[in-house]
Amino acid sequence: MIRKSIFIFFILSCTGFLYGCTKLPDSDSSYKVAVVAPQSGPYSLLGSSIIMGAELAVNEINTKGGIDGRKVLLIKEDDGGLVGEGAFFAYRLTRTEMLLGVIGHLNSDISIPASDFYARAKIPQISPGSTSPYFTERDLTKGFVFRTIGRDDVQGKLLADYVIKHGLKRVAILYNNRAYGKMLAGEFDKSLKSARVPVKPQVVFYEMIEVGKKDYGALLSRISTYKPDSVFLAGEHDDAGNLVKDFKKYGLSNAQFLGGDGIDNTEFIKLAGPNSEGAIVISASPILDSSFVEKYKEAFNEEPTGYAANSFDAANILINAIKSSKIKNSEAVAKEVASTKDFKGATGSISFNENGDLTSPGFVLSRVKGGKFIIVNQ
Repeated sequence: MIRKSIFIFFILSCTGFLYGCTKLPDSDSSYKVAVVAPQSGPYSLLGSSIIMGAELAVNEINTKGGIDGRKVLLIKEDDGGLVGEGAFFAYRLTRTEMLLGVIGHLNSDISIPASDFYARAKIPQISPGSTSPYFTERDLTKGFVFRTIGRDDVQGKLLADYVIKHGLKRVAILYNNRAYGKMLAGEFDKSLKSARVPVKPQVVFYEMIEVGKKDYGALLSRISTYKPDSVFLAGEHDDAGNLVKDFKKYGLSNAQFLGGDGIDNTEFIKLAGPNSEGAIVISASPILDSSFVEKYKEAFNEEPTGYAANSFDAANILINAIKSSKIKNSEAVAKEVASTKDFKGATGSISFNENGDLTSPGFVLSRVKGGKFIIVNQ
């Protein structure tokens, strides 16, 4: 691990030199694409759904004979949800594989540095899960980064609108120490403060949480003294579940729980138990293609998540771009991805704007009802 850390530091600090080197020649007749997401560590449930979504799309095209008789080869890598690992795989993939595209990563703080490597190698990257606005707003990577999920500023406004519409006045904001947590919490706070209403909701508590705990009693006890009528967490499903399960114990049973898209996982409901009932979370674009659901369940024996559908769509957009480009060249594929308009995916019609963001919001609100996430109107 020490050697790898030194190596990662070296390649990140010498990026310009490294990209002056020549890629290894490609003697493989297949079309290579990669999917990189956490298959181990705390984000493995989310990451595995990304892997499986991409795998389903590639298996489908290969069953039909591939592209012009050539198979699509899917290279699967586990970044563990770690920034160093993500950068390492991005570097290695761009130096040793003649990739035509990448699906991934999940975490914004991995996608952002990894995208520097992909963009310099002129390889398109489509993330099914990275929501930071900064991911698609850099000149260096423009034309090579895309996403099949919405942005944190969209999430923040959607949640703020819910708070205002339902008359919630005292808000506690919690966030994890990842780029995702900090960014989403900030966007939610900003949307509350910029709301054009006579009396704006008041943020009475704003703090980073210690991730990976089973007992948040001390934190909940402190929060309860501020008497919030709503508690928002920008974090992941496991921390949210362990937080919400003790709401009643610490006098927060009447507080409305709100969460970002990282909490949209049935594990949250399992961990939080009955106290999850009524929780409001952001969900990725709903799955509109019932045939995708059936194919996914048949292949993996489980219900697909929004991340799985986003990944399936990302992989199919890449496959479509490879078909349309008619040459085995990643830069040409990137141009085709950039021109994506009204692509029919599992999550509906997909178009990218000039930054590589979805032209539609990419998010909905869901409420936990009867132990399930149910999409609701504001």
